[in-house]
Amino acid sequence: MSRIYSVLVLLFIVISTSRAQSIPDSISTNDKIYYLSEVWSEIKYNFVNMDQVTFDPDSLYKTYIPKVQESKNDFEYYQVLKQFVASFGDGHTAVVDQSQFYLWKDYFSMNLSNVGEKVYIVRVLKDPILDSTWVGAEVIKISGVRTKRFLQDSIFPYISASTKQHLWMQGVQKIHQDLKWKDFKATIVKTTGDTVKIQLPRNGEATRTPEDDYWGMKFPKRRKMVDLEKLEGDISYLNIRSFYPENIAIQDISKYLPEIYESNGLIIDLRRNGGGSTNAAWYLQSLLSKEKSFLNYGWETRVNDGVKKANSNWKEEYQGYLENREVHYVEPDTIEVPDSIRRIDIPVVVLIGRYTFSAAEDFLVNMYEVPDRPLFIGQETAGSTGSPLVVPNLPNGGYCRICTRRICYPYSGKRFVNHGVIPDVIVNETIGNIIKSNDVVLEKAIEILKDK
Repeated sequence: MSRIYSVLVLLFIVISTSRAQSIPDSISTNDKIYYLSEVWSEIKYNFVNMDQVTFDPDSLYKTYIPKVQESKNDFEYYQVLKQFVASFGDGHTAVVDQSQFYLWKDYFSMNLSNVGEKVYIVRVLKDPILDSTWVGAEVIKISGVRTKRFLQDSIFPYISASTKQHLWMQGVQKIHQDLKWKDFKATIVKTTGDTVKIQLPRNGEATRTPEDDYWGMKFPKRRKMVDLEKLEGDISYLNIRSFYPENIAIQDISKYLPEIYESNGLIIDLRRNGGGSTNAAWYLQSLLSKEKSFLNYGWETRVNDGVKKANSNWKEEYQGYLENREVHYVEPDTIEVPDSIRRIDIPVVVLIGRYTFSAAEDFLVNMYEVPDRPLFIGQETAGSTGSPLVVPNLPNGGYCRICTRRICYPYSGKRFVNHGVIPDVIVNETIGNIIKSNDVVLEKAIEILKDK
């Protein structure tokens, strides 16, 4: 038996090695160092949150030179580059490989979600090799490692995020997809209390059919970027999933206005809005503004001045230039609301959550300190916005983006950094709500509007 076992182990090693070798190894060592250096240089002089960084970027750069040199193929190189940039802890500062490794990756036929720092199975493909009783189970181990530790060691280091909620949201999503030959192995505790080990192949895309059905959470049908539904009590529900493209977002919002004006209340759902154009966000704010104008956010950006950096040797006030941490503050702009815009004057609430990101957060920051604004309901947002500088032409079509603008609340001047927008009414989901697709945030919004 031991001889057979040894042969099987050897065969497995050979197969795994051959699969890994099928990933391209097209980036020269010189290029690996060059592109790491280019990204490091742009971050060093342009990353706006450098004053929030607690380590020496130059020392970090030095430690990554041998790491990129030792990467065995293009995929490993990009993983190292992603880890380097993710170290700066910003959701708008990230390396994007442009899906160049999709041929070597797939997902397993099951969906996970987290509530706090626990991960659960929320949806399972109706397939003979899978089990409906897995729905609702907590995933306590992945590949023999405690789930939280697995995320901290194997997933989080490669994710660019500004806040804990955004890190966990992305991290759990990343568990699903990996190299095709890496089966998903986990230990789960079912709702019955039974502990079982499961193993699933990553063949979801390869085996997917239009007839696929699932146990557990129901995914909503693919909808338009902006759509409107009428709810009980003649309440309008406006779901805005993106502010991009700008002109389409504005057109789609405006075409629903006649119905909205005649409603008893309005719910604006930004929980899945990943951002886009700030101009589209301004348009939405113009509709809700009670004044003839409103303030846009103030903002900060990095300032590099060679002379002041040189003079820092004898002028203490120039130390920020020496340390590459100096920022310049720009006062908020005043945005005039055109007379042609008819305002929405019915009761309004806005739904927000951890998927609310970028330009959608610009909108919330602008509104947050305005008197008599709509209530924000849900959970804390992702906590990242800004103007990314794009470093193009990384190997094989990838790119890096670097946040160059840190917005500030327009009235208080408070920096929007290291946290999201916190709702006025916090509504936390449970795993039971998620599995049953009970939208407790929407239910709370309806309840609040009915009382107005």
